[in-house]
Amino acid sequence: MASPAPQRDLKQLLSRGIRSGTVRLRRRMEDLNPQELRRSRADWPEVLERVPALRTVEHEIQRTRSELGAAHRDYCARIGHPVHAASLELVGLLRCLLQDRLEKGGPLRVVDLGSGFTSFALRSAAAGQPVEVHSVDDSPEWLEKTRAYLDAQGVNSENLHTWTNFGAAARKGTFDLVLHDMGFMDFRFETLDLAVDLAGPGGLVVLDDMHKREYRDQALQRLTERGIPAWSLKRATRDNLLRYAYLSLR
Repeated sequence: MASPAPQRDLKQLLSRGIRSGTVRLRRRMEDLNPQELRRSRADWPEVLERVPALRTVEHEIQRTRSELGAAHRDYCARIGHPVHAASLELVGLLRCLLQDRLEKGGPLRVVDLGSGFTSFALRSAAAGQPVEVHSVDDSPEWLEKTRAYLDAQGVNSENLHTWTNFGAAARKGTFDLVLHDMGFMDFRFETLDLAVDLAGPGGLVVLDDMHKREYRDQALQRLTERGIPAWSLKRATRDNLLRYAYLSLR
């Protein structure tokens, strides 16, 4: 006769498996959302017209996989769960945008809202370049994990801020590239206006996790109300977890 403890463990495993399967199914169904599929196809030509450098984004993503793939696997194994860590597709996009801005002339200021692997990737790409990178997190504990990781990798760990101490309102319009990937989705929407306003004229804002329909709908409605355009980057940034980003231009 099985003991009560193994029975409870089995039930917990089955329960987690069912929840996980339900989440995957729901995410898969949303990935096939006809409206969003049409939007991603319609947006891509306009994205390329507005930001021609993204014609090479697929090549940059492949290069990112080659150069940072091992580091990304190590990060996901030891530091951040793959569900929460930035994808290599997102990192490749950021590197492509950063390089384009550098070719147009520096110095540049970049802010990474939601510290982690993107902090490492951006700072690595900025090494030796006229680029100032800031990384911000709503979690002081996670920010210290990021600091320790950057130090261990021999990467610049200056300009790390908690959101509380960052003073976003005072930094309005001072960044050339903004990534908004910070916190749980309610908090992310609450901070959307401040995040977008960090970008100066002509600045780029990357909004990650736009596969989440409720957040996406709220974010796009808010940007529309403010007259700020945004385009789907699903074609370029969709990863194996079906996550993808949007791009906004100030």
